[in-house]
Amino acid sequence: MKLTPLLLCTLLAACAGKDTANADGKTPATTRDNQTSTSQQTAQQPVPKGEFTQIDVKRSQAVMDQITEGNTESINTVLQQPNDYAPPVLYLVSAIMFDNDYQDQAVFWFYTAQLRARSDANKAMDKTTHNAINQLNQQFGRRIIPYATSNPDRLAAIVNQSLEWDSKQSRNYDPRWIALTGKDILTETKVNFAPKDKWAEIDALTRSQYRQGLEQALAEVRKSAEQ
Repeated sequence: MKLTPLLLCTLLAACAGKDTANADGKTPATTRDNQTSTSQQTAQQPVPKGEFTQIDVKRSQAVMDQITEGNTESINTVLQQPNDYAPPVLYLVSAIMFDNDYQDQAVFWFYTAQLRARSDANKAMDKTTHNAINQLNQQFGRRIIPYATSNPDRLAAIVNQSLEWDSKQSRNYDPRWIALTGKDILTETKVNFAPKDKWAEIDALTRSQYRQGLEQALAEVRKSAEQ
């Protein structure tokens, strides 16, 4: 079964209830059911036109196909070259890692994925793309977020590590993947996106805002814990 590359968020929602693969390498029935449901959903999605057809999600699409088909070795491929894959792939990998008792590593990749998805959305002039981040957070953070926020100091350390790591990396995927999730795809042929020479600046600004948001959120968590 091949999943269409129209909406990565909708595609990945198929794996939301995943255990992805059992110990024997077979995809569980619940995952297969979810994949079928999402295949039906993506079939109803609008067909990209004009510049939207030039958005490169082939590599991310391929590895997600492999993972959802039960090829667990593909997870190692992503972890070896994480800069090559769009944030939804990292969200998916983080959830699989969490389910396999690599909780702190899962937190790292979950918040790295969230950071990158947010900076990609900040590059898009179509602000409805931010909805994709909410969907990804809900689908893949249901277990990770409660675990992460249960220990604010640990979370702060991991996210700061993520921010430091990301600042030293070169992102090799096409950040315009996020445009496939917005409303512009319904009516437009041009991808309304920040020019490439602004991307690094937007990434840096997003990291700064992300750090501030983390500090505020953790302050609230600590305050609630004291009450």
